[in-house]
Amino acid sequence: MTFNWPPVWLSLRVAGLATAGALVMGLWLAYRMTTREFIGRKATLGVLALLLATPVVILAWILLRPLFPWQAGSAVGVIAALPPIVFGARRPLQDLNREYGNAARSLGCSEWRIFWRVMLPLGWRPILAAAGVAFVRVWMEWSIVAAL
Repeated sequence: MTFNWPPVWLSLRVAGLATAGALVMGLWLAYRMTTREFIGRKATLGVLALLLATPVVILAWILLRPLFPWQAGSAVGVIAALPPIVFGARRPLQDLNREYGNAARSLGCSEWRIFWRVMLPLGWRPILAAAGVAFVRVWMEWSIVAAL
């Protein structure tokens, strides 16, 4: 019995691309939520919790069945991978000592540089774990859709 590998590689490609896109958006959103107060903060958390409970890829497949290439699956997979990354990265970024960021600001670093040079290196382990959970979620959901 031979194993059919192309669907496996396609699922891995979709999950990898979706996780990469969700990492970019999710880390930005998690960092903004931990460092800034804004009006829709609780609503954003509510929408992310709702997205976490919804099988996004399956719903998108039902809505877009005739026009559902793997690129659309990756785009929808970003939405599915966003909540685990935001929720997984928010707490470690929140628990970091604010003195490090304040020291970098006093030296003239921008917020972007503070994130990449201070916050991300200090909190990379939980963020990597959140990215792993997001990858597995998208891979599982896309594999279900590919099997249909």
